[in-house]
Amino acid sequence: MSFFLFYLHRSLCAANAIEPFRYRMKDDRVLVFDQINCAATILRPDETFGFSYMDYHEDFSEFEKTATLEIEKVKNSTGLVPASSGANVIHYSSLPWLNFTGLSHARSFSFPDSCPKISFGKLHEENGRKLMPVSIHVHHALMDGYHVGQFTDTFQSMMNDCAG
Repeated sequence: MSFFLFYLHRSLCAANAIEPFRYRMKDDRVLVFDQINCAATILRPDETFGFSYMDYHEDFSEFEKTATLEIEKVKNSTGLVPASSGANVIHYSSLPWLNFTGLSHARSFSFPDSCPKISFGKLHEENGRKLMPVSIHVHHALMDGYHVGQFTDTFQSMMNDCAG
């Protein structure tokens, strides 16, 4: 099993469970999507990256099957290949080489974007516990720290349920 797909799926499960993570702004209105999917960067063997689009499936096996096909498609392509996914996504990135304590995302403010951005860092062990940094950027007009806290608690619980 891919650890990347495992934590990505758990993150999507948590995001879909917290309603404000399904809010997006369009034309000065707030939309509520029934489902939020994944737009993740994928590293290629030549050390370039491309964008992927992965539908959320509650069942991990189904998510893993379709996500694996998407990853292979991106790995065998060139260029960024921006996902034509729409607004019902979370933008994901992974930095498994870094144990960060903070992260900032590049942003063009001329382009309206209310999609959350979640980045994962290096899994490491500390005092017998496995830890992984997570950076979460959200549109403050759509949710507050309370909702980010709900997400992190839900995500942590889902990760803990499968540990051991």
